[in-house]
Amino acid sequence: MIEQGDRRELEHKVAQIVQTLLGSKQVSMETILLGQRGILDSVTAVALIVQLEQTFEISIDDEDLTLDNLSSVENIVSFLEKVI
Repeated sequence: MIEQGDRRELEHKVAQIVQTLLGSKQVSMETILLGQRGILDSVTAVALIVQLEQTFEISIDDEDLTLDNLSSVENIVSFLEKVI
């Protein structure tokens, strides 16, 4: 189980990765990243996955590459809590 402080740190790191990929655009926990209304294009989405894998030293399996897991900072943090 990840502690509350650790979750905040995860939230900060994920938001920072997304902001860097977007060129410092502010994102909230609920900002839609992927899908029809998402702010990331396909190239940036792949870069996001690579950055997540490198930053958190994980390998994201193909079956985990879903909108449920990656469509917002909140969803990414929830996913990371399960795999790290």
